[in-house]
Amino acid sequence: MSGLTVELFVAQPVERIFEAFADPFQVRRWYGAPPGCHRTSGSGEVAPGEPFRVNLIDAQGAAFAQTGSILAVEPGERLELEMAWEGGNLGRETTRASITLRPVEGGTRLEVLQGPFASRESLEAHRAYWECALGRLARVSSGEAVPCFEEFWEESRGFTGPLGAAAYTVLAGLRESGAAPELLSRIEETLYTHLARVPSETAEVLGAVLRVRLKDGE
Repeated sequence: MSGLTVELFVAQPVERIFEAFADPFQVRRWYGAPPGCHRTSGSGEVAPGEPFRVNLIDAQGAAFAQTGSILAVEPGERLELEMAWEGGNLGRETTRASITLRPVEGGTRLEVLQGPFASRESLEAHRAYWECALGRLARVSSGEAVPCFEEFWEESRGFTGPLGAAAYTVLAGLRESGAAPELLSRIEETLYTHLARVPSETAEVLGAVLRVRLKDGE
C-alpha cells in the first residue's frame, strides 16, 4: 500500500510549534490519542535513538498503546519516528512517519508523511489519527488550555467516575462558549487540585446524585 500525506496550516511561528513537540507538558495535550480515545501516560524524549511509549484507553476504557522510537530530529524543521500499536484498531504493522515544519506567510505548514500500510483501512485510520492530533496541536500551540486527560489521570490518581466526567463537561462547555484561555487554565487547575482531595465516600455520594440528576434530565 502507498503511504499517506496529511497537511495543516497553523497560524503560529515554527518555533512555537516545535516547542509543543519538545515540551512534555504540551506533548501530552495533543499527541498520541486517536479520535474518541485518551492518553493516560507516556515515556520517552524527543531525541534521536530514543524509544517512546504512549499508553491509551479507548472509548470503552480498554487499554492499548503506541510504541516506537525517534529516528531523527532537526529542531524547528523535522521529526522522524517509527511507530506501531499494541492493541487498538489502527493495525499491527510498523510504519515510519516524518513531520515537517515549513515557515509560510502568517504561520507554519505542517506535513506528515507515513507508511507503508498493509490495508486501506489502516491508512485511513491513521489519516483520522493525524488530523485529530494536529488539530489538537494547533490549539495547544495557540495557547489554548486544552483539557488533558493524562494530567487529570495523574493528579487525581485515576479518578474517572461521574465527578470526573462532570469536570470535563464544565471545561468543554467553557471552551466552546469562548471563555478566555487564562480562565480555563485557572478552573482546570482548581478542578485537578481539589477533585482529587474529595474523600472516596463523599465522591460516591456525589456521583450517585449526579447520576440521578442526569437520569431525571433524560
